[in-house]
This record gives sequence, C-alpha cells and structure tokens, in this order.
Amino acid sequence: MKRIGSLLIATALIVAMAGCSGVSPSGGHIGESYTLSITSSAGGSVTNPGEGTFTYAEGAVVNLLAEPAEGYEFVNWTGDVGTITNVNAASTTIIASASYSIRANFSGNSTVPVGINYTAAEVEELIIVLVNDERQQYDLTTLSEDALLTDLAREHSAYMAENHLLTHERFPGERPLSYNMSPGTMRGENLAKIPTRQYIPGPYLSLQEVCEWAVSGWMDSPGHRDNILEPNFNETGVGVSFSDEGDFIYLYITQIFEGDY
Repeated sequence: MKRIGSLLIATALIVAMAGCSGVSPSGGHIGESYTLSITSSAGGSVTNPGEGTFTYAEGAVVNLLAEPAEGYEFVNWTGDVGTITNVNAASTTIIASASYSIRANFSGNSTVPVGINYTAAEVEELIIVLVNDERQQYDLTTLSEDALLTDLAREHSAYMAENHLLTHERFPGERPLSYNMSPGTMRGENLAKIPTRQYIPGPYLSLQEVCEWAVSGWMDSPGHRDNILEPNFNETGVGVSFSDEGDFIYLYITQIFEGDY
C-alpha cells in the first residue's frame, strides 16, 4: 500500500511588545520566583537538578548537568538559553531571571538508519537547491542559508521525529518560530513527513527522490508554494530528522524562511 507524505505550513510576524512587573521604590524587582522546566532528548538525561519543573528565587544560579547514555554524546542546550553560561557544555549554569524552559540534546554515533544511503545533512542541502531552482523559474532571488534558521529547523524536526508528530506547535523546551526575530521581519515555515520508500516490501528511495517528493508536494499546495515563492524572503534554514515508525522510516523536514515585510 502506498504511503503519502504529510505537509504543514505556518507564518510568523515580529512586533514590538512591552510588559510590566512590580518594582520597589528603589527601582529593584519585588522579590519574585520563577519556574525552570527541564527536558531532554533521547540518548541521555539531566541529572542535576533533574527533569521536570522547579522553582527558584530571582537571580538564583542553578547548576546544570546533562549525562549522555552509552553510545550517545551531549550536543547542546536549547530553549530559553539566554542566561546559560555555555550552551555547548554538559556541565554549566543558568540564572533564574524569568520562567524558562530548556532542553538537553544528545546525539548517537550514527544518525542514518540501516538501508538509507544518504545523511540528514545531504537532504537539507538538496532541499535548499531544489527550492532555489523553483524560485529561479520565477525570476526570484535565491535563498541563502542562515545558521540560526538552520538550528531552529533542525531542533523542530528532531522534536517531531521523537514524538512521531507533524505539527507547527513547539514542544516544551523548544524555541518558537519567532525566536530572535528583528522588527520589520517575517518568517514562514514548511513541514513535510516523507517515507523513505513507497511500498512495503519495496526499495528505498534515493536522496533525489525523497527531496523531490517533499518539494513537489509543497509546490502543489498553495500555502507552501506561497512561502517558496515569497519575493521578500531571502534567507532559509532546513532541518531533517529520521524517525523509525514500524514498517516505515520517515524523514521529518522543516524549512524556515525569513525576510522583510
């Protein structure tokens, strides 16, 4: 039986917003406490202070320790990481200046499932090439790859793959689509869930075939097509994760676009 890939689309605009909080007559914050929610990806755990939701007084320095399981290594901390001393260190600290959600990320020795002869990075690269090919057919500028957008896209694809769920909603500890956007900019997001073969039993699809399946599906969908052909977008980032879901191994693909509006 043929399995069809799934597609989703989202957009985001950044606007200036202001908030307020209580202050003392001297200008300092009235004693507050904040929550810190901690999660981890597959392949390890946070052993200090643990995983879950904790409460700390404002300004408290919290020691963090993430420990990988055998065959895995620590990658980084993601989420609300603005006060983490070193996001790339398994042992570090975070200052409680607001309520935060963070996640420890781990990776295994191999990210390519058995039977697949291409890597996630190769899929990411080819998706950008194919999307730019579509833009060039309409005399639009090509999209350049942006490191932050790539990180956000990879983060979201990893979450979706872990949860076997195609969604624009962000998971606990994950940064939002609008993370670190500048005023006057906009972002769009295309998602796809593509099986690595069409039939069981059947041969695995090639790198070119899975990427063309994703991009052609987007081009056949008005909302996804609008993101690909948006003239104001000039940067992009693509993230890909494999997910073994019984009979099929799927590719979860996230492409984020950014430009002025």
